[in-house]
Amino acid sequence: MTVNQNEWLKRAMERKQSGYIYQYYELEKCIKLSLEKGDIHLMRDVLNKYRISPLPDRMSKEEAVLNDRANAIRIIDTAIRIAIDHNVNSEKACSLGEIIIADISSVTNRNELIHYLDNAIQLFIRIIKEEEKHAYSLRVEKCIRYIQQHIFDELKVKDLAGRQQISPDYLSNLFYCETGINLSTFIHKQKIKEARLLFSYFSSYSINDVATMLSFKHVSHFSALFKKYTGLSPKEYKIKMNSASFENRGAVR
Repeated sequence: MTVNQNEWLKRAMERKQSGYIYQYYELEKCIKLSLEKGDIHLMRDVLNKYRISPLPDRMSKEEAVLNDRANAIRIIDTAIRIAIDHNVNSEKACSLGEIIIADISSVTNRNELIHYLDNAIQLFIRIIKEEEKHAYSLRVEKCIRYIQQHIFDELKVKDLAGRQQISPDYLSNLFYCETGINLSTFIHKQKIKEARLLFSYFSSYSINDVATMLSFKHVSHFSALFKKYTGLSPKEYKIKMNSASFENRGAVR
């Protein structure tokens, strides 16, 4: 298929002249403001304006639905970015966004779409507020982010403390006071969480492979921690995941 840039420009101008092109930059500013203030009423005003946008003369109903969906997906993408900027776990925010976007893709009614977006934005406001209630100090936040971003590295309390030029004891006590969990325990739990994901999505990885990837010097130590935090040995967990995968494939058939 040949790319026709002139045709693209022509179609873009036609859509602009139809009066239907949504000024998304203005919408994004309103989304950001409503999420940061936790003001669902402001967001509803924005969505109402979006809802009552006149149907264009030069756009079919099918095109209008596609345009509505595209705007809705942009709204959710914006909500994801803002949530992450406000310290919501990126995995949580993105997973939530993916589920919402997948559901939006099947909506064909404009009013239903607005109702769905209203609920979605309320949910994002809630998780942002929840995160603000559990906000940590800058030192602890930096520590958590570093652990999450370097989960495959060998992580030691003394090294984490050294990066912030404070003593290991000070960082450990600060971390425990704010989170209620020992720092070394937090590191181990994060590594086991990552191990579960690796076993779930990469069934070909051996126990030794995953232990090595996560910088455990001894497989026995990795296996003991895995059993402690999941209730299953790595071998038992792999068997369980493989069995579930097989049953799902059977259900699809």
